[in-house]
Amino acid sequence: MELYTHVLQKTGVLKTFTVAKIVKKKDIEDLKKLIKEIASDENEYKTLLEEELSKISNMHDKANPIPGIIYKTEDSDKRQTILALTKKISKALKKNNFSKKELAFLISAIITELELTQEDFVNLKNELEEETKDDYDNNDDSDEEYED
Repeated sequence: MELYTHVLQKTGVLKTFTVAKIVKKKDIEDLKKLIKEIASDENEYKTLLEEELSKISNMHDKANPIPGIIYKTEDSDKRQTILALTKKISKALKKNNFSKKELAFLISAIITELELTQEDFVNLKNELEEETKDDYDNNDDSDEEYED
């Protein structure tokens, strides 16, 4: 399961997105030398070296973020599950050839059964608009330079 994607991948500009970090051999040798001076024994040396190498190779440092990277959240995973479930339910309902009136009644009955209120839908609408606004603000690639 991917834990992140890139805004250019999400919009279809990039097919795939991978992250790589260049670490110079001299930097590693200097680090080993420094840790050897500090460590009291071989076990401590190995532990400290492993910790420092892990820090160096960490590509997802919040203090130094990668521009355009989008991290998946638990919320987005739930949305994907809900969308998949919606597609399955919709496909099953289409097989029964219900009329639009019957489908509207079904949806109304589900809303009532789940005790959803108008306020719940207004809150969802506002949250989705805010997310869309944030996505637009973060990806504001103005087309002004391409105008005829």
